[in-house]
Amino acid sequence: MKKKDIKEIEPWGVNIPFIFLAVIYWALGALSIILNLPYHPYFMLIGAYALYFGMIQRLFFPAKNYLPLHIASLIFLAIPIHYSQIIASVCLSVTEIWALRDMKKYGSKFPVNALVLSSPFASIIAWIFYPNFWTLIVPLLLYILGVNVGVFSANLRTRPIFGVYQIPIFLIVLLSYFFPLIFPFIGIIYFLVIYRKIMTVRNLSAFSTLLSIIIVPLLSLYFKDYIHAFTLGIMSPLFFSCIIYSTSRYNYNRVVALTTLSALSYILRTINLEMSGILWIIAVLYFLYLLKDNFYLTSIKLGLSMKFIRIQKESRGSP
Repeated sequence: MKKKDIKEIEPWGVNIPFIFLAVIYWALGALSIILNLPYHPYFMLIGAYALYFGMIQRLFFPAKNYLPLHIASLIFLAIPIHYSQIIASVCLSVTEIWALRDMKKYGSKFPVNALVLSSPFASIIAWIFYPNFWTLIVPLLLYILGVNVGVFSANLRTRPIFGVYQIPIFLIVLLSYFFPLIFPFIGIIYFLVIYRKIMTVRNLSAFSTLLSIIIVPLLSLYFKDYIHAFTLGIMSPLFFSCIIYSTSRYNYNRVVALTTLSALSYILRTINLEMSGILWIIAVLYFLYLLKDNFYLTSIKLGLSMKFIRIQKESRGSP
């Protein structure tokens, strides 16, 4: 019985296939602009949701006994028909419910990240209202703002807020949907909620990420482009931050370059669209380079980067 329990919670690198899917759809989204096709926003959002689906499953329910639902959500998300994304979101929500029931059965106790755990159900609703792209931003905001609470707390000593303490962030995300003029201030409110007096700038990557989600949305008041303020100023930096920190922490200090390139990409959009796109492509390519240790078959099988695996082998072999 003990061996069976261990097998049930054995993780794997579920996020890696989703990262590949994200890159494919981002490439298709870029190609849509070049060919003057109308699919750019849809393809780019599928790419964003691929990162989201992969990481929420990698961090919160990576066990191999959820593999059928992992694969189902990957397949349905990859089909470029929005009804398929609804089904993928349902698969993700079922996986979450299953995982939470298992945790309760095993007697596990953990801080409730309400922002993260509410995002799969918000994803179902958002895709039902497709092609309202502004609606599709809400689940992504809930996830990335929620999951980075821990990253900022570990690196900047901000407040590790969970449960009911996340309500102000939840409310500002919902209000920004109904009243888009609130969106530029979402980073400021997020900062005020997680701030505490002992906060210190111990890590430039974490600090630059926090600055990006404050400054870039404020710049949207001038540039009048909320969607790309979200994708380049909030979504990309927060995804880069949480993914590198959770999978390749030894490279986390390099995230400052990704955050800077993404923010510059937003600023240059109204000046030189081609250069703006090039900067973001460079950021994505460098992001993939920082993750390269996770792309080995052994890494995918075990859910660990090869660097961590080598360190474990060396420590076991040492006297």
